[in-house]
Amino acid sequence: MLKFIGSGSAFNTKLGNNSAYFKAGNQMLLIDCGSNIFHRIKENNLLEGIEHIHVLITHTHADHVGSLADFIFYSYYCHGEMAKPNVSVYAVHDVKIEELLIMNGINPEVHCLTKKFQSDTQYSLNFCNVLFERSSHVKEIPSYSIELCIDDKLIYYTGDTNSLKASLGTPHESGKAYDYVYVDTCKADYEGNVHLSLRKLSELVRPDLRPIFWCMHLDESFDRQEAESLGFNVVKNEF
Repeated sequence: MLKFIGSGSAFNTKLGNNSAYFKAGNQMLLIDCGSNIFHRIKENNLLEGIEHIHVLITHTHADHVGSLADFIFYSYYCHGEMAKPNVSVYAVHDVKIEELLIMNGINPEVHCLTKKFQSDTQYSLNFCNVLFERSSHVKEIPSYSIELCIDDKLIYYTGDTNSLKASLGTPHESGKAYDYVYVDTCKADYEGNVHLSLRKLSELVRPDLRPIFWCMHLDESFDRQEAESLGFNVVKNEF
């Protein structure tokens, strides 16, 4: 359903920073814009035919927002009509994305459009519905998972997390039947890990539910074959 520009963790430079996208006509949805994502977008001509980009931000670690300012400047000056904002940035209010953009020289009232969301509240964009939920990652900054409804498909995208909400492993508790669950998964498995290990994911998700789960944000030691043997899917970069 979603396509991935990058599928790696912060230090997995081979796979690039984790970032997903979806195109609908002349609109593009982009989840996060890490340090090397603008380069990959431009290198692979992903903006061809796109008139407006909607960017959802999970949190402000560099591997999720590191090239966002460059991407906004490029879109403002070089893509589409010059000096006309064609990027909208959405984040929960406590992520403080406007403050980050201002520190990088972006004027949110000029170079792009910004929208501060409340968590656990559904919002409607041009071609999808969006809801942000707080996730457990690091204590220093807030991080959010995202629920999306696109083309009647219900999608859950965890962002960075070291846990999984119970209803994903036992869907009858929430009444929601997700079509796709994209989850931060790593091979590293130790006490205090701020990401979710494959071992822990296997403990949390019943085997019969695993076909809808897609592992992403993969660290360098992640074993794709091991994950697939356990019944999970693993995302691949797609341009």
